[in-house]
Amino acid sequence: MVEPVRGGVVVDRWERARGRTGVQAPSWLTFELYRPYLDGSDSPAAPVHARSPLLAARLFELRAPLAPRFGMSMPASFRTLLHRESGLREHRATDPTGLPGPLAGADWRKLTTAFVRKDELDSVDRVGLAYWLIAVCLHSAVLDVVPADLADNECADPVLANLQLARATALFAVEGLGERTRAAYARLVDHPLPTPAHAQALAAYGYLLARHADSDADAPLHLGRAADLLKRMVTDLPAFDHTLLTARLRLRESLHAERAHDLDRATGVLADAAALTAALTPESPEESLLALEMRRRVLDRRADIAAKSGDRAAEDAVLAEAVALDPTDIKVRVQLAQAAERDGDDETALAGWLHAARLGPYGTAFALLGAVGAARRLGHEEFARVLAERAFRAAPRSTRTREVLLGLCADDEPLAEVVRRAAAPDPGRPHTGNWHHRMHAAYFDLGQSLSPGLYADLPTLAHGFAERGTPPEPHWQRLMPPAFRANLVRESGLDEFAVDHPAQLPAHLRTPAWDRLCAWVEEFPGADAERRYLTAAVLFRLGFGKVVLDLLPPVPVADLGADPAELRLRHWRDVVAYVGGVGTAVVTPTASFEIAGHPACPTHLRFVIAVFAVVFHARETRSPDEAQAWRDTAEAALVELLADDGYSDFEKKMMESRFYRSVTYVPFLRGDRDRLTREMDRAEELARALVPSTPYEEFLARENLRACLESRSKEAFALGDTALGARRVAEVLALDPYEPKTHMEVAEAILMGEDPDTYAAAESYLRTARLGPIATARGYALAGECFERAGQPVLAEDCYLQALRVDPYAITAARGWRRVGGACGMGGLADEYATTLEAWGAGRQTRRP
Repeated sequence: MVEPVRGGVVVDRWERARGRTGVQAPSWLTFELYRPYLDGSDSPAAPVHARSPLLAARLFELRAPLAPRFGMSMPASFRTLLHRESGLREHRATDPTGLPGPLAGADWRKLTTAFVRKDELDSVDRVGLAYWLIAVCLHSAVLDVVPADLADNECADPVLANLQLARATALFAVEGLGERTRAAYARLVDHPLPTPAHAQALAAYGYLLARHADSDADAPLHLGRAADLLKRMVTDLPAFDHTLLTARLRLRESLHAERAHDLDRATGVLADAAALTAALTPESPEESLLALEMRRRVLDRRADIAAKSGDRAAEDAVLAEAVALDPTDIKVRVQLAQAAERDGDDETALAGWLHAARLGPYGTAFALLGAVGAARRLGHEEFARVLAERAFRAAPRSTRTREVLLGLCADDEPLAEVVRRAAAPDPGRPHTGNWHHRMHAAYFDLGQSLSPGLYADLPTLAHGFAERGTPPEPHWQRLMPPAFRANLVRESGLDEFAVDHPAQLPAHLRTPAWDRLCAWVEEFPGADAERRYLTAAVLFRLGFGKVVLDLLPPVPVADLGADPAELRLRHWRDVVAYVGGVGTAVVTPTASFEIAGHPACPTHLRFVIAVFAVVFHARETRSPDEAQAWRDTAEAALVELLADDGYSDFEKKMMESRFYRSVTYVPFLRGDRDRLTREMDRAEELARALVPSTPYEEFLARENLRACLESRSKEAFALGDTALGARRVAEVLALDPYEPKTHMEVAEAILMGEDPDTYAAAESYLRTARLGPIATARGYALAGECFERAGQPVLAEDCYLQALRVDPYAITAARGWRRVGGACGMGGLADEYATTLEAWGAGRQTRRP
């Protein structure tokens, strides 16, 4: 597969992939496979059926209204799936004008001009435009070109008859075999005339009756009348056209016989179709495309009939020919996987199903479910669970994907409930049928998150305190990464939630809680410090850190006055700025450091800032002296707080536990192991001694113990006691089995053991990826490395590709994919991808100032 070209310029795959995540395959791969549908341009990777728009555009240009088009058109749902599964939201369109001009190829722009002028077009160009719209799956737009059925006498004109056939074809794609579709076909099949359109309409309608009607009794009649018409037109049509249309009719007759379980007749008629196809002698590029499509369709039917007949040798031969002819078609890959499955070769079947699933969108979930079955038979239960979740995300309305996933959630009722609720969206709110929205609704719209994870409802928790007008004391400790919301929205595909400010969220997506937040933000400049703090806390928890910084421009601490609420608000601004800079640029919280020395700073705020400062210096400056100085400040404040009768026993123990967990960075920096262990023992002792009396305190106690044990596991690993570290990680996991980061720590603990089980580590990394979006790509990439080391190249290959689906720039994953790409039959693409990504990265490095 080579880099696609648009207008003589190489399209930048990496820029196109930025900010987009496909449901199952990387967005760049889906684009390269189905580019003719997306922007009307050619792509070397396109399967045969995806070249239909190219032929239709060429025939429009040639003004050839009677020339055959492709015999198979994709259903209207195909384009919907294409948009949803690819993540290429800017390519969404319901008519040609919906695609922004810079994204459109030359053919698309030309046909858009024709569509805008549709009322001025003559019948020849209307035919060409209508069939191009069918080819790119814009069927509803065809009804704008042909808004009503033509009269019987108009259908006597071969060109207008073709226009009527385009309307009937589009109506079936949009409405199925309903009243309007039957009426549209009736114009051509009730009184057939010797025109190509009438013959094709009879053949198509006969097949539709056989496949979609309550009764197929009339199907043979229509197929027979089509044959009679073609016999009458043998001298009227060009030889190529007549042979092609006859071959297509035989193919439909074979399909009808196969559905009637008459395999002998199906085989015989299909042999006629194959012979006619072999006799085609194309004399133009357009005819060559038509012959190619006919060959592909015949091979498809031959493979299916050979499978049903149990003729394994014939099936192997046909599939070998089909995959050579159309290597990127999902159907032939499915047929290969099914053949391997019938042979009992589950390893090959699994690789085949995985290969097929990434060639969707049509059939993605079906292929993934096939992979689930193969994985389970091979004993890869956790891998099967991941595949089942991906299948459900691709087709959440499918009973089959839901039932398979529920079966794998038999021991996980909280996530089983997520599946059930996502399969039944709230009325008028279709986005609630999205897996990620059901899991993390709080971060999307301040709704109810169904994730049982400890941190799933932090935004709504903050919103609840804001509604009551009282800040939480004590506060929880977890600060979600700044990119969490962006990653969540991108991985979910719910791009309407990709807003930079709460007020930008469309009204139909808002909850009452979101509307209240917008009101608080609007009133922010005139609100008191307490209300501004509460609002800023909600904004930050939702991932709107920049909005907080914009609403609170820096102010010299000397100008803040003596209001403790204002001092706390300004410290919160520093926290938001610091967290927003993690991983990019260190933002020193200088205002907070000054606030701690302010005469009006309350003892508790000084304590909080001092503890924060110890952690900051330990992580950023690595200065033991600075950390010690702030530890002394925190310790003095703690003595005052513990002597204050205004604090409960729960609050005092919580403050002291948090103190020791944070300030032990000082003995860590100084290499004082004994003191480090002694003080961490005290932090854990206090964490375990907490006796909560309210649900909020229960949450705080659980969160604090979890954080304490997480720190203690790192302490044990740092001191070389891997067994103790692993036990502590296991306890952290028991406190919150749905935290992705903990599963990563479990995997790391496994790998630190004396005899590491890389397969078990890979499964833990898979759970990290499954419970994302935190570290989804990293979890997949590390799972790939472990599966590779465990001698499971098929599983490793899928994990590396899934890492690239989420993060197309992950060079380590790309190199891993290159190493094992051949395991699922994509070795050439994997090598090309890694090589071009390396070149792209090197180019960016050289362009940096």
